Amino acid sequence: MINSKLKKILAVATCAVTAFALCLAMSGCAEQEDALPEEDVDYEIALVTDDGLVNDGGHSEVAWNTLVDFGGTNGISHKYYKAAEPSDSAFEETIRTAINKGAKLVIIDNSNMQEVAYEMQKEYPEISFAMTEAEPYDDNGDIRIDKNTVAVAFDSGQAGFLAGYAAVIEGYRNLGFIGQGENDEIKGFGYGFVKGANKAAGELGVSVTMKYEYCSDPRDSAAVENTASDMYKDGVECIFAAGGNIQDSVIAAADACDGKVIGSITDQSSKSENVITSAIYNISDAVKSLLQEYKNGEFSGGEVIDYNAYNKGIGLEVKNNRLEVLTQKQYDAVYSLLAKGEIKVRTDRAETPEEIKAPNVIFE
Repeated sequence: MINSKLKKILAVATCAVTAFALCLAMSGCAEQEDALPEEDVDYEIALVTDDGLVNDGGHSEVAWNTLVDFGGTNGISHKYYKAAEPSDSAFEETIRTAINKGAKLVIIDNSNMQEVAYEMQKEYPEISFAMTEAEPYDDNGDIRIDKNTVAVAFDSGQAGFLAGYAAVIEGYRNLGFIGQGENDEIKGFGYGFVKGANKAAGELGVSVTMKYEYCSDPRDSAAVENTASDMYKDGVECIFAAGGNIQDSVIAAADACDGKVIGSITDQSSKSENVITSAIYNISDAVKSLLQEYKNGEFSGGEVIDYNAYNKGIGLEVKNNRLEVLTQKQYDAVYSLLAKGEIKVRTDRAETPEEIKAPNVIFE
């Protein structure tokens, strides 16, 4: 047996060794942190957004969460960079900052950066660029996608079609559409909404009325809310709010006027009981696919990747919706027609919604 004196000596020695080891460990950690402060860290993949909130329940939050999951799983450094203001100079500065901080892949998650993306892809041919919901174009509107750039396009027309179809099947006969601008994406939402409402009305043997507005300034939340409130007060039962910047304002008006809303791009159901569903993009799968291609060294630059009903890139939000009449069978049937191309939502020839052939829709 070990005598008590020897036990004490061993105990003291053990404590000393343990303490010394802890000091070394702490010292090592401190040295590592000191060697890599925030300003010295390089981030391989960057998500660049406008000056709005990233975690706002919109497409930027979905894209960022997808990047966080992918980067964490695969050990790839990542960071998001937010522009200081909504201007081309701020967008350009933000993208340059991301590249100077080590970005090899820059995901531009904002359609307002199309002209800046057009220039950046030329200036940095060694950097991979990806645009979601938009394509790079010059100041003449000419699209150009270089070999280091991928554009992801979602079929807003098909998504809008499903929204209009569901609204009428649910029993709403007085509909409203508010778009956050008159770009191709928002026009697609609107024209699809009209066509979907027209099809459902034809199936049911009814007609529906439609109030249709584009916002001149989607950032003017008070004006958007007033527009929506006026629609509800004039008898509109359900408004399709097309575009991320206007949805909160339309929802606020719905809550005040006891109206209903269909959201767009991402699931808006958590914002109000009056959101009956949302016409969504499968942003997560699109971003994940881009990231996997980049990781595998197979980045497919120089092309537009289309997401639509055929590859389940769009749809109605089905997990959290508040639809009471539309059945899964009805939804699957009309979705299948879109996926097979038997229903086509063309918007390129229509300058106004009234030009769409929709005999069951009366515009007010």
